[in-house]
Formats: sequence, structure tokens, C-alpha cells
Amino acid sequence: MSFTDWAMSLGGIGFLLLGMGMMTEGLKAAAGDSLRNILERSTQTRMRALLTGFSLTAVVQSSSAVIMTTLGFTNAGMLGMRKAAWIVFGSNVGTTMTAWIVALIGLKIRVDIVALPLIGLGMLLHLFISGGRWKHIGFAAAGFGILFFGLGTLRDAFDSIAEVFPVEQIAAAGGWGILIGILAGALLTLLIQSSSAALAIILTAAVTGVFTPLVGASLVIGANLGTTGTSLLASLGATANARRLAMVHVLEKAVTGVIALLLLWPMWRVADYISDHAGGTVATALALYHTLFNVLGVLLMWFFADRLFRWVEHLIKQPELSSEKPRYLDKTVLASPTMGVGAMHSELKRVFKQLLRRGRSILLLAEDERDGKDDVNTSVLLDRISEFSDELGKVGSMGQDAEFYLNLNWAEREMRELRLNLNNLRKRSGEEINEALGAELVASLSQLMGSGQIKALDDNARAELLNLIKAGRRERRQALLRNLEEGTTDAVLVTAQLNIVAMFEDSAKRILRIASVLYPA
Repeated sequence: MSFTDWAMSLGGIGFLLLGMGMMTEGLKAAAGDSLRNILERSTQTRMRALLTGFSLTAVVQSSSAVIMTTLGFTNAGMLGMRKAAWIVFGSNVGTTMTAWIVALIGLKIRVDIVALPLIGLGMLLHLFISGGRWKHIGFAAAGFGILFFGLGTLRDAFDSIAEVFPVEQIAAAGGWGILIGILAGALLTLLIQSSSAALAIILTAAVTGVFTPLVGASLVIGANLGTTGTSLLASLGATANARRLAMVHVLEKAVTGVIALLLLWPMWRVADYISDHAGGTVATALALYHTLFNVLGVLLMWFFADRLFRWVEHLIKQPELSSEKPRYLDKTVLASPTMGVGAMHSELKRVFKQLLRRGRSILLLAEDERDGKDDVNTSVLLDRISEFSDELGKVGSMGQDAEFYLNLNWAEREMRELRLNLNNLRKRSGEEINEALGAELVASLSQLMGSGQIKALDDNARAELLNLIKAGRRERRQALLRNLEEGTTDAVLVTAQLNIVAMFEDSAKRILRIASVLYPA
């Protein structure tokens, strides 16, 4: 085997990765905001989330892109971990489409007839169309062409490599040979950071006889295990929700891998039998085995996902509501303005709930939150949100999220003023506050001091409630002034009581303004 053969192998892998990257970027750009919009609205049930993950990956041709986007939305608190997990499970099945494209088309075409025209036409579209989807579709088409060109180069190079590769020795090694195949598949995927590209290399090598079919099946298992590396790397330093999702992805692949290893021979025989009777090749059989592996994972999760979710949630704890540690903010969501703004929104809602709970405590209202602690230093979280906002503002254009980003910054400043009001009111005793406000004003204010209560009100109901509080403040002012005129209370006490009433009215206005941003009616 010559240096040229090894050079062709490296070049083929390079073309493969380049084509895969161009194809994914082009299709993602052509989709525009569709990826984000679909993820946001298509996760109501686990079946819909499963189909969403499958469809998006089949279209974008990159499970990593879909999983990374899903991780980002989970990080930002825009997707719950359990819904996001079913998108990931669906994405695992969707990534099998790449293997089918390679097995049914990529390894059977003449490179000069299909791949080269695709590259040429695709790049002409990309260069000469000024904008719109077709520019990106052209880029993706060129990526397809380069992908096929890389497969052709690899196929030619592997013909020579097969002559010196120790196929018989690995096959004769039995269980050790299978384990070597699993490790090699996982390492290959980790190195090139693409399970789709790894599968393309494995299928190409299998067709040229570099290894036996059963070792090829073990490489497929390893490639599926290796694909968890991307989500694990992305979850480092991420929020608890993102770490939970990454852990679910790893455990799902690990459990499926163990069962697939135990069923290696029967699963391979099924795939080989179907492929053989359909007139397929060993590459077709491996593509089918890859599909069976991921369908097995979905079936296992369909019955055991809830137990897995509970165990992961127990293992990786969320910061308590009263914790000063951010729950949604970290550097991973800064990659996308949408995710960053979503993270800000989620964290501000968390601070808002803390402040409302503090208000209920001041009014001596019954505690209705899960965590009864209310002495957290909210200024720490507000400072962190402000720092995060500055970092997010430097990332780039906000696009359609610009207005919401500005409104969130305004809401953050309102929260600081609300916090000062509430902290001043906490210096008063509960009896003193209730005596100043009166029962009717306390009842009106209590409707504002719960996130669930205020969230349920529409704009008209919020306006009516504010008018009711204003009317209550006027009545209390008149009553307190009458007491002063009649001499039943002294001026110092009335002044203090009027100040309490004024601070509560100002707090009510700020609460409603903040709610209009965080919980738009």
C-alpha cells in the first residue's frame, strides 16, 4: 500500500466532512427560523416531539445541529427537559437518513456523473443569487456533491487498504474484536464530531471489505455511543436543565448500546436477511442495522423514559427558587440571540417570583410557593442578569428579538426599584403595615402578589385592579387624614402610614409594568 492510498483516504475524509458541513449549514440557513419555530410549538406530546426531532434531523441532515439547538432552548428555560428529550430521541432516528442516502445513492453513483455537476450547479446558485433560500440551497447542493465526491475517493482508497487491513485477525478475535469495533466507532465519531460522517466512513469501508459485517455492526454501535460526546461537551458549565438533557442522551445511548451488544447477532441477522432479500449490499444491511439500533432506543424510552427522567432529576439538582445562583444563564446560550433573550426572560421571571413572594410575606399572607424561604439577596441575581445582558448585547444583531431584549432590560430596572420598595417595607412590622393599608387595600394588593394570579389576568383585568388599588389608596389617605384632624392619631404616625400606602401603590404599578413584559396578556 502506497503513500498515495493513505493520502487519498485522508483527502476523502476531508471532502466528506467538508461536504457534510456545507450541506448542514446550507439547509439550516435555507430553513431560516423554521428550526426554532418548530421546536417551540411542536412538543406538546411526546409523539409530536419525537416526530419533530426525526423530521428536523432528516431535513437538516445533522443530529448534532438539532440536539445542540434543543440543548440551547433547554438551557434557556424555553423547553422543558422532558419535552426536549423526546426531540433528541427522534433526532437519533432522523440521523439514520444520512446512512440510507450513503448506502442507496452515495456508494452506487459514478462520481463524475452526479457529484461534479452538483458541486458546479450548487456553487453557481450560491454565487450568483443575491439572497433568499435558493442561495443557501445551492450551497447545500454543493455540499451534497462534495460529500459524494469524498465517498468516491474513500471507496477507491479503501480498496487498497482492505488488502493490508487485518480483517481475519479481528474477526477471529471474537468478543475482543467486537469490543475493538465499538471503541473504534466511538473514537471515530468523537474525533470528527459527526456520527453521520462516521457512518459514511464505516459503510464505505464495509463495502470495500476492510472489515467483516459483524465488526461493521459493532462499529455502528460505537458510532452511536460516540455521538453523545457533542452534547456532553456542550453541557460543561451549562445549566442544570441542559446537563440533565445531556445525561439523558448519554444514558439512553448507553442502555441501548448494551442491549444491542447482547442482541448483536440476531439484530444483524435480521438486517442482513431483509437487505439480502431486497437486493441490497452490506452497506444497506448496516444502514438498516443502524436504523434498528435507534428504533430500539426509542422503544426502550417509550416504556422507561419516566423512570430515567426522575432518576436524572434526582441526580442533577436545580438551584432552588430562593438560590442566588442563576438557573438559566451561562455562556452556551450566548451563541444565539433568541436563546440568550429566552434565558434572560426565564431568569427574570424567577427573580420576579421571589420579589412577589417577599411582598406576600410583608403582607402576612399565607405562603403558597413550594419553597418558603424569602431572604435571598435578589440583587446578586439582578447584577448577574445585567452582566449577561451586556454580554448578549455584544454578540451581534438581535433581529426580531431586539424589542423584547430592550423590554427585558427595562423590566430588570423596574425590578431593582421594586426590590428597594419591598426592602424598605420589610423594616415595618406586619401589624403596622396592615393597620396603614386596611383590609380592602390588602385584599386588592394580595391579587398582585402571586405570579400565578397576575399571570392569569388580561390587560383589562390588570387595569381594573390598578384602578381599584388607586381608589383604595385615596380612601385610606382620606381616612388617615380624618384621624389626624380628629386627633385620634399623631402626625408622625399618619405620615409613616401614608408613606407605607404610597410605597405599596408604587410597588403595584411596577409589578404590573413588569408583568406586562414577562407575562404579556
